[in-house]
Amino acid sequence: MHSKRTRSVISGMAISLLTLSYGCDRNTKLVVQPISDEFNHEYLTGGLDTNYFNTRDVMQYYQVSKYDGLPGNQILTQLDSFANATFPAKKLDHLQTLTLLFYRKKMFIDYSDHLYESARDNDNRRLEGYSDKLLAAITFERLKEDPKRMSFHSVLYNKGKLEIKATDTILVR
Repeated sequence: MHSKRTRSVISGMAISLLTLSYGCDRNTKLVVQPISDEFNHEYLTGGLDTNYFNTRDVMQYYQVSKYDGLPGNQILTQLDSFANATFPAKKLDHLQTLTLLFYRKKMFIDYSDHLYESARDNDNRRLEGYSDKLLAAITFERLKEDPKRMSFHSVLYNKGKLEIKATDTILVR
């Protein structure tokens, strides 16, 4: 028969293991937030000035947190899942290209101050002055030879340098 102390220690260990397991699992899920819901929505729906913003080649801007300690392939896998869940290929029929840019969320950086000018004035439409904060870019691009298919490019960056690159083709229905 176990003493009260032994049962208490075993119960405490079980609770600690559950807490540790939950904490580790929770920390492996990165958090993705739009830099500006309004800007992303306007860009996606053609609500920005069409003299400056192409309605068939669209950008979306996000910031990511809780990625520290995750291996690059896991970060890219989670961002790919986010992209496919948020922008299913069947809903992209009005677009030629959709690019999602993911920036590292930093405490004292407000990327939203730079969205409009960077998207309008930069050839690559990345946030001016923050190339070292770019975590990843994911692009859906309709294939010219087969408009029912799209290429899906994922790139992970580390301090502005390409770390991992993946390409796939998806069917648009």
